[in-house]
Parts: sequence; C-alpha cells; structure tokens
Amino acid sequence: MNSVSVIAKIDELVLEGLEKGGIQPNAEASDETFVRRVYLDLVGRVPTKAETLAFLESGDPAKRAALVDRLVGSDGYVSHQYNWFADLLRARTSISGNGQSVGAGLAYERWIKEAIRQNRPYDEVVYDLVTASGSSWENPAIGYYLRDFGMSLDNLAITTQVFLGTQIVCAQCHNHPFDNWSQMDYYHLAAFTYGMVGTNSHPVQQRAFEVLKQQRDNQKKANSKGETKGKAKSKSGTKTSSRYVEEDAALRKAASEILFPVRFNNVNSTSRSLRLPKDYKYDDAKPLSVVEPSTLFGKEAVLTESAHPVEAFGEWLTSPENPRFTKVVANRLWKRAFGVGLVEPVDDLKEHSTASNPALMSYLEDLMRDLDYDLQAFQRIVFKTRAYQREASLKEPVAGEAYLFAGPVLRRMSAEQIWDSLVAMAVPDPDQPDAGRALYADRRLAEVQLIAEAIYDQKPAQFLKNMRQVVAIQKELSLRIDAAEAKVAEARQKGDPDLIKQASLEARAIKNELDQRIEEVVYRDGLESKLAEVKGGSALERASKLSPDAVEGRVLSASEERISGERLMDELAASLLADHASIEEGMVGAVDSEAKGIIQELVDAMFEEREAALRARRESRRAEELSQWKIKDKDDKAAYRTFDRSIRERMKRASELNQPAAPGHFLREFGQSDRELIENASHDASVTQALAMLNGPTLSSVTSKYSVLMRDMKGEKFEDRLDTIYLTMLSRLPTKEEKQVFREAWAADPESATVTGMVWTVLNTRQFLFIQ
Repeated sequence: MNSVSVIAKIDELVLEGLEKGGIQPNAEASDETFVRRVYLDLVGRVPTKAETLAFLESGDPAKRAALVDRLVGSDGYVSHQYNWFADLLRARTSISGNGQSVGAGLAYERWIKEAIRQNRPYDEVVYDLVTASGSSWENPAIGYYLRDFGMSLDNLAITTQVFLGTQIVCAQCHNHPFDNWSQMDYYHLAAFTYGMVGTNSHPVQQRAFEVLKQQRDNQKKANSKGETKGKAKSKSGTKTSSRYVEEDAALRKAASEILFPVRFNNVNSTSRSLRLPKDYKYDDAKPLSVVEPSTLFGKEAVLTESAHPVEAFGEWLTSPENPRFTKVVANRLWKRAFGVGLVEPVDDLKEHSTASNPALMSYLEDLMRDLDYDLQAFQRIVFKTRAYQREASLKEPVAGEAYLFAGPVLRRMSAEQIWDSLVAMAVPDPDQPDAGRALYADRRLAEVQLIAEAIYDQKPAQFLKNMRQVVAIQKELSLRIDAAEAKVAEARQKGDPDLIKQASLEARAIKNELDQRIEEVVYRDGLESKLAEVKGGSALERASKLSPDAVEGRVLSASEERISGERLMDELAASLLADHASIEEGMVGAVDSEAKGIIQELVDAMFEEREAALRARRESRRAEELSQWKIKDKDDKAAYRTFDRSIRERMKRASELNQPAAPGHFLREFGQSDRELIENASHDASVTQALAMLNGPTLSSVTSKYSVLMRDMKGEKFEDRLDTIYLTMLSRLPTKEEKQVFREAWAADPESATVTGMVWTVLNTRQFLFIQ
C-alpha cells in the first residue's frame, strides 16, 4: 500500500467536506504545537526538553512523519494505547470478586499490553476476547468475561456497545423505545455467549461428594443387616439424615475455603441454554422459552455441531462484512486523533446515524479492512495527514451539528496524560514498563496456578479426606474467629479507627492461620515433589514446572532488561497494597512472608534468580547515578535516597499502577475512569484538582532535587531556567511578554521567586492542561 497516496486521499476528502460546508481549513500548526500534540496523542505525555529540542532543531523536511513513525509502537505508545483499551474494556486489577482475583486482573492487563506491543490485528484480539475460556494462567483473555462474572446478559450489552457501537441494553428488559431492537432480538444475540460461564467450583468437589454418597450408601447397607423394622429404625434414620445435612453443610464450607484462592480464575464454555424471563410479555414467545442464537444485522452467523456458538458469534462480530465492526473502530481512532468522531456518539450508532463526512468515513472503513485491522498502520496514516497537523479549532463542537475537521479540536488532557506528563518531568525513562510490577504479577499468577494444580489433580477420595480435615480445623478455630468478628463489628459500631484497625489485624491473623493450616493439609500433598524439582535447575527450568504458557512470562523481556527502577519484592507488596486499598484483603494472604508455606517456598524458588537480577540492576543503577550526578556529601545522598525509594516508586505511568488508581489518588481526582462503565472518565475541572496542584505531593516530586526537570536546570540562571520550564512543559520558549511578567511578579515579591513557584505557575495554566 502506498501510504503517501492514502494520506493525500484522506486530506482530499477532508477538504471536500470543508468546501461543501463553506469552511476554511485551519493554518498549519507550528513545530512547537505539533511536537507537543503528537506526543500527547500517541504516547500520552508531553515530550521532555531533550525530545522537544531534538525535534525543533532538526532540519529534516520529513521530520514530522519520522516522529510519528518513531512514536507509534514505542513503549510510550503501548502505555497510552493500553489506557484507551482499559477504559473501553473496564479493565481492573481487582477484576472481580472484591479483591479475590488480583492475579487474573494482572494477567489480563499484561495480555492487553502484549497484544498492543505485538501489534496483533484488532479483529483477532476481539475474537480472542469474546471466545476466551479456560483459566487465568492458561488464557488471560478470560478477563473479558471475569469482568462481568455472573452477569452474562450485561456482558452482551457491553460487547455490542464497545465493538459495534450499538447500545441495546434497554432491550434486555423490554423492546427498545428509540431503536429497532426488541427484547427477543437481545435474547437471540445473548444466546451465543450465554454458555460462557465464570465458575468458582471444580468437578473434584462434586466427585468428592459422590464418593461420600457411595460411602454412606455402603454404610447404610452394612447397618441395615441385623436391624429390625419399626419405630426405633425410623428415629435412627431421622437422626442420620439430620447428621448428614449438617455434615454436608460443613463440608461445603470447607470446600469453599479450600477453593477460595482460585476463585474468579476460570471461565468454562458450556452448553447452557438461554431462556426468556418469566415475565416476558410479548406475543412472539412464551415466558421461559428456550431462545436460539441469532444475529442482529448483517449475515447470519454459521452454527456447527462441532463448535461452540460463541465461536460463530466471534466470527460474525469481527467479520469485515459486519456493517458496524469496522466502522466503529475506525471512527473511534479518528476521534482519538481529532477529538471528535465522524459519527457521534461513537458508541450509540442507530439506523439513521450518518457521518459528518460520509465519503471519508467510508474510505476509512475500507482502509481499515485493507490494512487487515493493523491499528498501528492506521494511526501512522491518520497522524501524518495535513488535516491532523493543522492548528486546533478553538470553538467547541456543538452536539448535533456536523464537525468538518478544519483541524483537531482543542481538548483538555485526560487524567492519565496529565499524570504521565508529570512522571516524565520527575523520573528518567518514564515509558519503560515496570519490571517490578511484571514480576509481582507473575508471582501472583504462579501462586494461583500452583494452588489450582494441587487441588485439581487430587483424586475425589483424597479431596474428601482433605475437606474433613479442614472441617476439623474450622471447628477448632471457630470460637476465636467468632470472637474476632464480633470485635471487629463492635469496633465499627463505635467508629474508632484505631480499634477497627487493631480488631481487623487480629481477625486477619486468625484467617492467615487458617490459610496456613489448609495449605499444609491440602496443598502440600500435591506439591512436595514439585518443590524438590524446582529447587534444582535454572530459572527457566523452574518456571517450566508450571504450564508451558507460563514460561514466557518468567523470562525478562527486552523492555524489562532496560528498566532501571525495579522495586524489591518486599517493597512491591507494600506499595501495591497502599496504592489500591480495595484489593488489600485479597492480597494479604499471598504476600505474607512471616510464615512461608509450600506455595511461597515454590514461588520463591521459581523466581529467585529473576529477583536477584532485579536487585542487582537496581544497585547498579544507583551506583551509576550517584557517580554521574556527582552525589557525594551526606545531605545529597539523603535527598537521592528520597528520590530513589519514594518518588521513583510513586511516579510511575498510569498504565503501570493499579487499575484504576485508588480513590484520592491524583489520577482519580483529575477524572480517571472508575472502570465501572465504558469510557467513564471525566474531563471537567474541580476544586480538588486545584488543591492537588497546590498542596499535593506531585508538585514536590517534579521539583525535587534529582527530578529530570531540576537536573535539567542545574547551574542555570533565571532566564535559562524559565526556558527549560517552558520547553519541558509547553514545548516552546517563553515569549518576551511572559518573561517580563515573571520578572515583574518577582520584583514585587522576591520570596516567590523560586523554581517551584515558576513550575507551579506554568503547571496551572490552560496552556499546560490543554492539547492545542
């Protein structure tokens, strides 16, 4: 494909649309405006001073196209593109189960990032998501269904909104009042995916109860020999039945405790049929009737006896012939570049929806198909157009009126763009993936997989024996557990934070004791031999003791090899716990190092070399920085330690933090999506944002002694420092008028004449917060 002619054709279609609307295109944006805009749009942050100067000082006439090529596919691009996907898919670290599925959430996060990094075709990625089944360690894409665990019908509405730009959720309960979809249409479509079931049980549990039933039947036969008929036998049977009910309840509780660590980690593709609701009120079918799969529009999906209906659904959904699939992704990516879609809203297409420039929309759809859904190639083309490189339109588009793209629209940065820009001002190599987080994710997933293997491989009789042992342990600890729970309830009733904390710690200690004893009783049986194997051999051999799919994640990638800011494992646990309070309870048992059981022994052995390598690189980086930055005296070393162990660990790109950030975090204050709804971010200003800029720790991180910004200004005079601040934050030099404003302000109040004051001033301007 000749990309030059394609770019020219897009520009031609844009100009034709403008001419029909009687609108002049905006002037070409300056290099200063372009470099800042394209960095924000493609890698999600402002360029550093060095990156800005490298572009501005280049004499290459094709430097804009070259910059686009360099940014697309970079680590920064992966980070920013992940934020976009995460908002669409509502990805969360605690993906389901109130913190019980952190391993699955981290695996899903990495799966999405790897799909972006490998530039997998969009249609393949979507197909893999909607057809995903298995376990989180074998197929992390099951996160798509785990995200809506137990809510199959709601998941279908999400699927159509994200990938087809079609909102049919109203039809789940009644015929759509504003569109052509009926409730029957909704159920026909949902029948394709209804068999995809997240499960917290396992067949070994059911088989164990079958063994128990057989044991009871055998006992009953043995007891019946020699017994006489009559009243005494009836009473005996009643007592036995009552005892069985109590025993079954206790065993189910024990099974739940045993399987607890692997909850929310499995999705099965079942033959479950979908029925209409019992209150279905339309004449085309009776309530509770079984509904067969059928599509909404386009060609009918081809069902076969040998394949699950979801596979036919995936083929239909991602087909180039699907009338909405290609249109929606092309429209979403156009909006990502220009701030407005050709069709708005991008996720609520209706039969009468028309594009502001129909010819351009049609051309972009054909282009996406011709590129085989290569999102990187598509974006390279769009960002190289003259249309994108024009000055921004300052007038906000009016809802319902066609916007014809005289230029991109003026937009406020997203929360992630603001945060990531500040990260780039604070720490070196801001785009590098966090190798420490990757290691933590692998450890969490390995723990879950090891426990699953220890449980799932047990024979039913062994699992029954283990359930009975756990029942005995629970009875032994029951009084202490009840007392601890009562103490927590009492503390909450009193509203005393210190008392609540203390009571919670006591309750958690008892829970940890229960977990450790279950580990000894249940998991050790299946893992003793594995531990002996793992303690010998190389790191790769240790990792290979898990499933083959798990090996890849155990070896450092090239990106991870380059990183210099890895955290130690003890810091990992504390950092992630503090970062996302809502997953604390689900993580405590997995990271507790006070009493290592066999799971921790195995995981430690598997990752020993990798952790040592991370520690070594961290120490090497510290030594290198101390030398390069000429840090020698005691005070400077103390300042460096604060930077290295606090600021560097805190200031990581949004994509490398827990998803979403905890309430109260800078990202959430500035509107990051809570990931409860699709694209649920806010771009509105607020008082709390102003306070965060004024009093929060973020500004002090940017202006700390060893931040990138402050080191760039080391030894500079006032004029040069102001230049550095402007080049770093606005990608341009200050005007004469701006320099004069700063001089006059500080002549009137010399105490305010600080670097922090200058940075704070520029940071709070609209020029910084908006993408021009």
